[in-house]
Amino acid sequence: MFWFLLIVALVLLFSFAYAAVSGAPWVPTWKQDIDRLEKLLALRPTDTFIELGCGDGRVTCEMAKRTGATCIGVELSLVQFVAAQLRRILNGLRETYIVFGNIFSANISNASVVYMFLMPETYEKIRPKLEAEMKKGSRVVAYVWPIPGWEPAKIDTQEGRPNLYLYVR
Repeated sequence: MFWFLLIVALVLLFSFAYAAVSGAPWVPTWKQDIDRLEKLLALRPTDTFIELGCGDGRVTCEMAKRTGATCIGVELSLVQFVAAQLRRILNGLRETYIVFGNIFSANISNASVVYMFLMPETYEKIRPKLEAEMKKGSRVVAYVWPIPGWEPAKIDTQEGRPNLYLYVR
């Protein structure tokens, strides 16, 4: 039994560490910034919202509950993926999907809105994917750091809070 638990713990720890190195360590979007994000995103029920690196699914599930949009979270850490699935199930969100996978291989071509809270160097790495796959007129929101090489359409700033950067493709 000890060896089984040790192996499970190591697999979970590896998954968590690999996800952190691949895009960002898990640091959730502040709860008090969800209202700001909702206002900036201006999601409609006809939108498809994708959160790259959804962590425990907080933002993905909140946007689904508040807007009725189809919401998809993509997460690479097994621990966070399971937490996001549980959040989705416990909230009874049927048009919400949590996908276990790497943000760099996720299909974002149907997204009208993408949200990311990743590391600055990850924004730079994922920018070509966003440019290649997202349709004209789609929106991207980055939390905390701007996307290098892009000019934001709007920057939501509040004293003592991280910035939200809105981009329109």
